[in-house]
Amino acid sequence: MNKDTLRMAIGFAVIVGILIIWQIAFRPTPPAPAPVAAEATPGEPAAETAPPVLTPTPVEAESPPEPSAPAAFAFEPAPDTTVTLENDVLRLTFSSTGGALRSAWLKEYDAELVPEGALLFSAGLETPDGRVGLAEAPFRVRAERMSVTFSVGDDSFGLERTFTLDTGYTVRLAGVARGATGIALDCPAGIAVTEENVKEDLTHFHFYSRSAGKVRTRTVRNLKEPVADTVPVDWVGFKNKYFFVAAFDTANGFDSMLVSAVGEDRIAVSAVAWAGETEATLYLGPLEYNRLSRFGLGFEGAVSLGFVKPVALAILWLLNFLYRIFGNWGLAIIVFAIIMKALFYPLTRTQTGQMRRMQQLQPKLKELKKKFKDDPQALNQETMQLYKLYKINPLSGCLPMLVQLPVFWALYSVLRNFIELRGAGFVLWLNDLSQPDTLFGHLPFFGNPAIGLLPILMGVSFIAQNMLTSADKKNWAMTIIFPIFITVIFLNFPSGLQLYWFMYNVLSIVESLIGLKGGTPWTKRKGMREAVPAPTGRV
Repeated sequence: MNKDTLRMAIGFAVIVGILIIWQIAFRPTPPAPAPVAAEATPGEPAAETAPPVLTPTPVEAESPPEPSAPAAFAFEPAPDTTVTLENDVLRLTFSSTGGALRSAWLKEYDAELVPEGALLFSAGLETPDGRVGLAEAPFRVRAERMSVTFSVGDDSFGLERTFTLDTGYTVRLAGVARGATGIALDCPAGIAVTEENVKEDLTHFHFYSRSAGKVRTRTVRNLKEPVADTVPVDWVGFKNKYFFVAAFDTANGFDSMLVSAVGEDRIAVSAVAWAGETEATLYLGPLEYNRLSRFGLGFEGAVSLGFVKPVALAILWLLNFLYRIFGNWGLAIIVFAIIMKALFYPLTRTQTGQMRRMQQLQPKLKELKKKFKDDPQALNQETMQLYKLYKINPLSGCLPMLVQLPVFWALYSVLRNFIELRGAGFVLWLNDLSQPDTLFGHLPFFGNPAIGLLPILMGVSFIAQNMLTSADKKNWAMTIIFPIFITVIFLNFPSGLQLYWFMYNVLSIVESLIGLKGGTPWTKRKGMREAVPAPTGRV
């Protein structure tokens, strides 16, 4: 084994070691189980009862007051009543205890967005003496076909809020406060985990807000302490891997908010509107770029498209276009791979020609190394002269990879976050192109990676491609070790991305075989040796 090969092997081993240590050291912690909520009682809305007495407890607080220490109040316990509003895509269940959302079920995706045992968009009242929390207060209920109204308190101090379900993924929320300086909108547990792979889903948990036209992102890791923002914000929102929950005040926005971490994996927010009347819109739906961009509020920034966003958007459009034609996401990805191979064919053809010329040149390069083994400067000059004579550009082999790299990263971002692939099947064992191929299960070590047929086929095709195109057949590190290394990385990638890369490799093999003219080596084509001039100079 020569020194260059040894150094390359050591480098690969170091990189693999770093990846293993990274997976072990930064393994996400599964969320703590949420407390089980009492079973809701379905049925007609409860009859109005005597209003509970709300008594704010004075606390010293700056304006806006922090909701982390709510004031106590007295109320008479009352049975919990649930009300369900439903359209074609959403089924929402509201609770009279807290007058808030207990369940948000997305029918098309079989996903629940409200954490178990928690409430979403509960309320609080701001007073000069502090916060009055209403998460446990029994609200009176008045329900209609597509709306429900919750009220608590009396004419001197209380709150009335009405939820109205629209035809899509939006809900209008109107609130009227009496005897209070502001209304708080609370999300004490953020968004629920919706995917089977809890660890991966938690890595996508982010909180978003927009103020002065700028969208800000926060994660649990950068929320060591609660953050109180006293600047107005247009909207607040949460996301997991595939879904987005947001609230925006269509009139004046929110005057302040408090963002804090809940445990090691969740984010809570309390947004306050300092007005007696508020009107907000809630979004509870899929993380789809086109759908979110139509709001014109910057929601689409929650879709992770990487640093090559224009390329990712073009790929997103093309994949949707192909799906409308073929009606299957697996076929759309295969056709997309064919299109990409056709677009890159001029570059890869040049690269293949250069590599074949390098193969032909190897004996002469070895002669130069022997002749000038003690004179590196002369060796370099003669090598460059030989490249010029044979019309070889040493950097031309890197050009196709440099051009394809942004496309690959954009494709990775799209397929990793593309909700349309969630649950989209292709062949017998690939029933979800958004998840890794797990045909053979998982390895019980190295972070428990998935083992599937598709990444193995991808690795084998990669090795076959290298054996056909490699200029140095003895460079086993690049021919075999590098494809194995790439395969290990791809094990936990979405099977949609694995399918694309496997298909692209197969097409590259076909292209190489065509270049070899049915198996006859490029260097043995008729007239090829005569067409290449003999080197001159000191060789």
